Amino acid sequence: MSMSGKKDSGAALVIVLLLLTIMSALVADFLYRVRVNSYLTGNQLEQVRAKAVAQAGINAAHGLLLHSAPFNIGYRGNFQNQFVKLFSCRCYSGTLMGGNTVQPGQNPAPAQGNTVNNANTLFTQPTECGEWSLVLEYPIDEDMLRLEIFDEAARLNLNGLVIKNPNPEEEGAQENLPFKPIIKNLLDIRLKERGVEVAEEDLDSIMTMLVDWLDYGQVNGALDKDQTESYQDGDRIYSNKNGPMDTVSELRMIPGINEEIYYTVKDFFTVYPMTQDQKNFSFKVNFDLASLAVVYALVRGTSYSGEVAGMDEQAAMEMAVSMVEKGMDQQGFLTQREVLP
Repeated sequence: MSMSGKKDSGAALVIVLLLLTIMSALVADFLYRVRVNSYLTGNQLEQVRAKAVAQAGINAAHGLLLHSAPFNIGYRGNFQNQFVKLFSCRCYSGTLMGGNTVQPGQNPAPAQGNTVNNANTLFTQPTECGEWSLVLEYPIDEDMLRLEIFDEAARLNLNGLVIKNPNPEEEGAQENLPFKPIIKNLLDIRLKERGVEVAEEDLDSIMTMLVDWLDYGQVNGALDKDQTESYQDGDRIYSNKNGPMDTVSELRMIPGINEEIYYTVKDFFTVYPMTQDQKNFSFKVNFDLASLAVVYALVRGTSYSGEVAGMDEQAAMEMAVSMVEKGMDQQGFLTQREVLP
């Protein structure tokens, strides 16, 4: 073979290797795109499936709410009185409340509450207990959908801390003074139970900032201006809202409420519903379905005269526990709670 032939063979080998490299890259890119498209298709199918499941849950919830009347014994469509256990009480057990929900025919679990010593009182009941919900579980393919409906009116409405001026031509709002100690007592009991230390003056500051956030620009006409026009969180500066909350998660924007405090109290508050005339936010509470923390806050918060509580923490907790316990019969079914004098 001549020198020229060897050069041609070497050039051909380089060209073949280059083509193989290009083809490998094209094949790898093609396989990558096929895999990505497969994932995208799968995600779209999951989204369609999730939407269908969510709609099924909404339809099931609609049917449950139409055919459940827990306190009307004569109602033929009342699931509760047909001994189908749909209403469930969170972690109720005997005379104290522990870690499991009691179903009909089951023995109550032993109490598993946190014990918190505080000045003149001793709390042994987990305060998330006592809240009732409407529960349904049903299979969808290989999965199990758990539908749980809570009454927003069984929680404390943060937007009820202020009452908008009834005159649309005037700005501002009035502070809802009777409701303020109720909100404060719920914050206080939950923080103490979880061992989160917040000084009294810091708790008062949180309450002031809450009202400031909600106050439609000012409280009590032109007498009280905003505490602040904007807040700073690290490098971020955001405006005071001066209006009702759209979600409970806005609590995280309030100065003084860190992540620990937020996650301790978020499930006990709501921002709904409004009054029947749709002009203000309702602060009425569905007492029969509320948790122990909410009942305690109502019992002690409504005993205030000005800034002085008419009932100490121990007495308020004992009364709240008694009320919550009387909301369940011996078979573990929902009954109306008795309001003590």
